[in-house]
Amino acid sequence: MTKDTLVSVIIANWNGIQYLEKCLSSVRNQTHPAIETIVVDNGSCDGSIEFIENNFPEIRIIKNRKNLGFTGANNIGIKASNGAYIATLNNDTVAEPDWIKNLIQSAIKRKNAGMFASKILSYGKVNLIESVGMSIYPDGLARCRGYLKENKERYNQEEEVLLPSACAALYRKEPLMAAGLFDEDYFAYSEDTDLGLRIRMLGFSCVYVPDARVYHYYSGTARFDLLRKVYLAERNRLWTIIKTFPISQLILSPLYTLMRYFFYIYAAILQINPAREFCKKGSAIKILFILSKVYVSTMLHLTGLIKKRLEIMRNKKVKNKEIIGWIKKYRIGLKEVAVYPGQAEDREDPFT
Repeated sequence: MTKDTLVSVIIANWNGIQYLEKCLSSVRNQTHPAIETIVVDNGSCDGSIEFIENNFPEIRIIKNRKNLGFTGANNIGIKASNGAYIATLNNDTVAEPDWIKNLIQSAIKRKNAGMFASKILSYGKVNLIESVGMSIYPDGLARCRGYLKENKERYNQEEEVLLPSACAALYRKEPLMAAGLFDEDYFAYSEDTDLGLRIRMLGFSCVYVPDARVYHYYSGTARFDLLRKVYLAERNRLWTIIKTFPISQLILSPLYTLMRYFFYIYAAILQINPAREFCKKGSAIKILFILSKVYVSTMLHLTGLIKKRLEIMRNKKVKNKEIIGWIKKYRIGLKEVAVYPGQAEDREDPFT
């Protein structure tokens, strides 16, 4: 096992025992010879730790006393890792045997890339894509590229994308550490968007590797209710643009947000998903309360966000024009942000 090819697979777990056998077995069966697996447990009470100890003794387990979220757990695992590469993997996934091998082969060829996106497919409907990298709306809200589209030739080409979904991603450890890891204040949702933009601002690109395939149980281990998810996604989106967007783009972003909100209202009136599903589960008063809470929280954290912004801008290696170029090149349209494709009629989560 050589240091320069060692991949540290970090798996955050919180009461996900029902998924662990398939997930950990798929990691154990990887064809890449140099892998260490670290499970960071966020205070599970479902027997997860005992299950891993009894069935996967080769795996390192880090035991947190409380739930530190996706961000806190992954950061702890990354800091404890030995690999030159870090692979983040959700515990509700199953990776194909060549997943890591194909990512590493791309990393060896693409020296300027700091991040590598997997082809993430739906576990129950393997002909449907969940993510082939990430796209972004101009107000900072990210969406999975190719979400719920058919797994066709269009997504079989290795190419540059904006950033990966941390559900199943590979990062070079050096730029990952230089960027400052995941922002633990986010807890969960949009943390990979924030981190990916910060890594790009250090001069590293992201490559999508279509042969690196992973199957995902959609929101299999998410335990938040819908309103909590909306709160975290909207708050973290806003925090990300404050930290990373050029001033000109930051000034324009409220206009795009208002357009998005109006489109949600339009979709709700026409009974189009996800607005239709959302209205079933949250009243207008609750929605207004959540949005108010987002902006109050942002104002309370504004000093800290500005400090983070100043540090990010001080360390960035690219010009603002290039950042604006990413937002234009990898932009997702308003309709794609606000309305699911036809296949999504049975999906529940509008913001994940």
